[in-house]
This record gives sequence, C-alpha cells and structure tokens, in this order.
Amino acid sequence: MLTNRYPHVFSPIQIGPVRLKNRLGFAPMVCNKCTVDGTVTDSMVEFVYQQASTGVGYVTIGDTQVDDDLGGAFMATLNIARKTSIPGMIKLTEAAGFGGTVLSVELNHSGRGAKDDLTNGQPIGPSAVCFPRCSQNVRPMERADLERVKGLFVHCAKQCVRAGFRMLMVHCAHNNLLGQFLSPLSNLRTDEYGGSPENRRRYPLEVLAAVRQAVGPDVAIEVRVSAEEITPGGLQFDESLAFMEQAQQYCDLIHVSRGIVYDDAGIYTLPTYLRPRLLNVDWARKVKERLHIPVAVVGNFSTLDEAEQVIASGAADIVCAARMYLTDHEIIPKSLAGQPETARPCLRCHRGCIDNSARGKAIHCAVNPALGFEELERTLPTPKGVRKVLVAGGGPAGLQAALTLRRRGHQVVLCEATGELGGLLIDAAAPACKGYMKDYLHWLVSAAEGCGADIRLDTPVTPELVDQLAPDAVIVATGSRYLRPNIPGINGGNVAMLTDVERGRTVPGRKVLVCGGGSAGLECALGLAMEGHEVAVADQLPLEGFAAGLPYFPRLDLLKCLAERGVRLLPEHRVERFTAQGAVLSGPDGTAEERADTCIIALGVKADTTLLDQLREKYPLEVLSAGDVDGGANLYDATHSAHFAALRIL
Repeated sequence: MLTNRYPHVFSPIQIGPVRLKNRLGFAPMVCNKCTVDGTVTDSMVEFVYQQASTGVGYVTIGDTQVDDDLGGAFMATLNIARKTSIPGMIKLTEAAGFGGTVLSVELNHSGRGAKDDLTNGQPIGPSAVCFPRCSQNVRPMERADLERVKGLFVHCAKQCVRAGFRMLMVHCAHNNLLGQFLSPLSNLRTDEYGGSPENRRRYPLEVLAAVRQAVGPDVAIEVRVSAEEITPGGLQFDESLAFMEQAQQYCDLIHVSRGIVYDDAGIYTLPTYLRPRLLNVDWARKVKERLHIPVAVVGNFSTLDEAEQVIASGAADIVCAARMYLTDHEIIPKSLAGQPETARPCLRCHRGCIDNSARGKAIHCAVNPALGFEELERTLPTPKGVRKVLVAGGGPAGLQAALTLRRRGHQVVLCEATGELGGLLIDAAAPACKGYMKDYLHWLVSAAEGCGADIRLDTPVTPELVDQLAPDAVIVATGSRYLRPNIPGINGGNVAMLTDVERGRTVPGRKVLVCGGGSAGLECALGLAMEGHEVAVADQLPLEGFAAGLPYFPRLDLLKCLAERGVRLLPEHRVERFTAQGAVLSGPDGTAEERADTCIIALGVKADTTLLDQLREKYPLEVLSAGDVDGGANLYDATHSAHFAALRIL
C-alpha cells in the first residue's frame, strides 16, 4: 500500500497566481549550458527537462543577466534580453511543463561582480567599490544608469512572460547589483539612493515595483534576499528583514539565502562540506514570523526527510536545493518508495558543479558521472552481449566501474585485496569534519554490494587469477599507496602514517604534528582539532600551496576552520628528522624542534600501476584503467574514469 512519508512536502501551495504541486524547488544554479552569446542549446533544454523530471514543484534557471553589455559574471548563461531568444526560451518552458513543474528564471544584474572579459563596457555599481576577484574598474551609476537598468529588468521580465514563464525571481541577494544597493559595504552613495537603510532600499524597491507593474497579477514573483552578508561592514539581518517586509507588497514569495557569492562569504552562499546542514533554516524562521507571504529557504539540504522536518516545523513553506537533485535525479521517487538511503548523496565538494561554473565550463558532478552526458549515453551502441568483466580493486573507482557495468548488463567479478571495500575513501571519510563523505562511502559500498556483482574480498588480482577467470575484459582500479619517505627517525614509535590514524590503528597523543599540507593532511588536522588535540601542520610548500588541489571555496573554508580551531600552519618547513620529542624542522628562520606526542605522515600517494603494467604487457587490448592508475588525482577523476572505462566495454 502506498503511503506518503512527506505529507507537508507534497502538499500543494499557492504562490500568488501560481499553484505549485509540492513544496520543493530546484534552486537557481549557473550551469553554462547555453552558447557563449546566451542562445539556448539542446543541452540546456536537456538540463531543464532533467531537473523538472525530478518531480520538484518548480525549477529556477540561475543567474540570467538582464544587461547583455555590463552584467556578465559567468560564461554561457541564458540571454533573455534579445527578442531572438524567445523561441529557445519557449523550448525551456515546454521541457519543464510536461510533468506539471513550473519554470522560473532568476533575473539578475551582477553590478560590481561583473568580469571585464565578459562585459562590453565599464562595469557599474552603486559606488566605485570593487570585489577582489572581479572587475577593478567599476564606476558609480548615474541617474541615466538607474533608469536604464530598471528598464532592462522590466524588458527581460516581459520577454520571459512572452516565452511562457509563469514565475520570475528577482535577485536581490549575494551582493549582486540590487543587493549592492541594500548593503552598506557596497553602497556609499550620498543621494537619495544611499546613506540610510531606507535610502539604500529605495532602488531595489523601485525595480520590484516596476517589474510587478510590467507583468501584472498573473505572474508569480519571487525575491531572493541574503538574510545577512556575513562580511565585515555588510548587510545585517535587521536591515535585510526591513527590506523583505517592504518587498512583499510587490512579490509572492521570499527566498532566504545568506552570504556574498563574489567574496569569501561565498562559503555560506555556496556552502561547502564544512558548513552545517540546513544552513539557513533559523533565519527563514525569523523571516516567516514577520511576513504575510510564503517563505522559501535554501542551504545544504540533502534529503526529503530534512525538507519535511523544516516545513512541518513552520520554519519555511518551500525548501529549495540544487546539488542534491544533480547528484541523484531520482531522490524523490526513491524517498517516496521508502528507500531514501538508496539515493546517491552529494559531497558538497564543489568539483564538477560550482567549480566548473566559475571556470565557464558546463556543470558535471563528482559522484554522478552521467550528469551532463545524457546524450552520449543515449547514443552509445547497445552491448553486443553480456561480457564477463574483472574489476581489480574495491576503492571508489572499482566500485563505480562495477555499478556502471552492471547497469549495462555485464557480468562483474570485483576482487579487492583487503578485507573491506572503499579503498582510500575510508581514510578520506574518517575525519570528524567529513560527514558528507561518510554518507557517500556508505552509499557506494551498499550500492555495489546490492548491484549483483560477484564481490571477492581478500583476493588480490594477479596475472594467474586473470588466466583462471578468463574474463572478456579487465578494469584495473588498484588505486594508490601512501608515500613513506626515507626521513631519519620515521620508524620511531611516535610516528604514524595517515591511514593508521584514520583507521584507528594509532591513537594520537594530545599534541600532534601533521607532516603534509595537502587536503588529506589538513582535514586530518581539522578532525583532530575538533576532538581536542593541539595540532600543527608542516609542509615545505608555501602557504598558497596548502590544499591547492581543492576548489576555491572548499579550500578557503578549510583554512578558515583550521584557523578557528587554532591549528598552526607551518609553510616552507621541511622535516629533517623525527625525534622522540617530535620533529626537527628547517624553515625560513632556521632549524628548530617542533614538540609533538605524535607525528603523522600525510605526504601524498603514488599510483600503484604494478598490475596494470603486467596485464597490459600480456593483454594489450582488453585491459582498461580507472582511478589513480589512470592518472586521476581526486574522487571526481576516479568516478568519471571508471564510469567511462565501463562504457567502453561493448
């Protein structure tokens, strides 16, 4: 018998003139699926269709610039300013609407967040205040600019209505242009549009009023607002709330976010794996207590159970998310079927999605390798028959290979040399700060164990075993081994490898020195600091080399959390030798002993290509590689190389 585990989530809601079938929204996200000039592509239509087919009540196309000349901050986003764009926009509304999903669009102007190489003129803002990573040539808006930009918002809103959009979002958050007027950080004007909070609210409210008048009562308007900017001198909650209270006369829904997307506060706007779950719920609750229109909230949602909890509590009326739907398009039907644990969890790693969008690339997903390659998979030849494939290695690459092979109908024998599945992912998920990775590790192992593959633990693959099993193909995913450099004293009783600490074989003392400033070493350091240890991290690299392999915001957040926990970073420090009291380090100021009860070696890994070399010499055509042995450097590489290696077997 069918039951609804989520009665609040799946109750319809009226947003002004628009009825949504449920309380779930696909949040605005830059996907870079259009052409460089903003023309709709088949890939963009596919993307919108995929998100609508998840079953959400509405989908919002992210960062749609109203100013074709001066608003550019991201590559290949939808251009809604040209009349020639309307046929493509109609395709988008049609793609979304087949399942009763409402399509919305985020009307935005980047203002001082624009980039010089994406604009056709000098970027504008309320004042000549620049972001560090954006244009350094911002000019203050004059009266003519104010009227021009207001007219652009109106024009683009009308364009959307002509194309069949029944819902629009006006972006006043994250210190984009309208948010820049609200913020004392970016608005230094002395006219009627600056100075007091009332004056700073004036221009965004004028734009909202003009948009409402232009589209009339039959189109729902959502306004996205940062509850606070979390930046020194930035917008505070009381001022943000006052704006929302006035804005509701022109709109039907308030969307609560936080932070600034263009500066370091982006760790809250685009939350990383180090930010709390349900990041903005408390703020949404405060907003909802003061407004008479519905409130939506966004920020590190991972499950429908979380959404149900929030809506049932009255903290918000709608829960929006993006990455959890990108990670698993079937999270809604899986949850409704009583199997939410079978939905692939998001890592909040930024690889493939946010990092790609910032680089002007189409978005993909670190753990969902099919995302963005739907057309490729549809055009792949059907396998000629069931092939017997041996997968060597039960780490993330080997497990993903097994999942893809089984989905394609092949027989799989997966051999893992140790007694457990997961490989180095076990270590990566061990620190106390890696909750999202723990969720993924559990999901991946469970999914592999349930996919129908013949999994054999404590079974190292050798050329002799390959001869015995006689597979049609082999995928080698033997991963990497930890580097153990020949440093004097490394065999001392107070020196441990990272894996020994992460797997509980070594219990560190109170004072710890981590040797290695890569992401693994720093995450280990943070996890130990969270547990109460006194931690230092040494590496011969300069500080900018610490965790250099992480995307921008996760790296920034990791360094921020380390500083908050009192972890000392020792860049440009080389370990000369280990002693009974710690380690002797040489640095810019000379050589000195760093006292530590435990020294942890986290100096990286090296791919184990022994089996690959042996098999390719004997079977040159039938042996494929995946993960670290294929040149991968992270989980994204491991997952994708394994997936595409499996697709090659026909």
